[in-house]
Amino acid sequence: MSGRRALGAALLAALTLTGCGVRLETPPPEVPAADAVEEARQDAALVAAQLRDAAGAAATDDGAALGEVLTTVEEASAEHHEALGGVWEPWPGAGPEATAYPEDPTTPAPAAAATPQEVLDLLEEGAASAREDALAHDGELGQLFAAVAISRTWLAADLARALSVDSERLPAAPQPAPEPGTVDAETSRAVDAARYALEVVAARSSGAQREAAAARAEQLALVAGAVDPEEDEREVAYDVSDTAEAEAPERALAGAAELDVLGAYVALLGRPVEDRETVLDAATYAAGQVRSWDTALPALPGLS
Repeated sequence: MSGRRALGAALLAALTLTGCGVRLETPPPEVPAADAVEEARQDAALVAAQLRDAAGAAATDDGAALGEVLTTVEEASAEHHEALGGVWEPWPGAGPEATAYPEDPTTPAPAAAATPQEVLDLLEEGAASAREDALAHDGELGQLFAAVAISRTWLAADLARALSVDSERLPAAPQPAPEPGTVDAETSRAVDAARYALEVVAARSSGAQREAAAARAEQLALVAGAVDPEEDEREVAYDVSDTAEAEAPERALAGAAELDVLGAYVALLGRPVEDRETVLDAATYAAGQVRSWDTALPALPGLS
């Protein structure tokens, strides 16, 4: 048999075998490996899903206050999960580590029972891991990790209070006075507007409220004033009329001002700033200040 005929015969045999359902051996498709950023995102989303399910399944017979906090944890964790892009699953309802296809994939497995203390433990662990991710990544994902970490630490504080136990909180401290010329124009202006609002609150208040607003305004003035004079975009006065119709306008104004500070610091974490830890601590502190003025902290503080 000539070489051409032999080749033709081989091709014919291959086609015949393929038609009979016998496939030629081919190497399995190569599964792309997740990079470090995707792994961090996936892990954070998985923790959010675990928190959502645990809080929803936790017993709430110990009082209305505890049930309310658990519901808030469940709702916030659902927002975190969605913002993080969800958990990759080989089929709907499966976990990311599933290895066998279920008999009925349309029926999700029931959520395992969880105690409020277990939810608190998950919150504290999740806050710590999100903080590590926020320090390791910048860009939009770094901002998102920071918002999740801040949300979880204050949710843990609320749940611990409802359980009458102590909670482990992320480090929180006001932004120390930066070196002159080290604050960018955008951050300077946002912090300065908050400074002005708090000075207005102090002028309209008395006692402890006046002292708290004045002290915070003084500290923010140091941050806002560290801008390069050539980039200074601060104004003499800012519009503070948005909260005029609130039930407690001074407290509402102070809370809104701290939300702006929080947003400015979380925005900084989207850039490759040198001292990310200090900025994250300052953002966590600002979130606590928001709460101190009776203003609700959103599920994604600094991004909402």
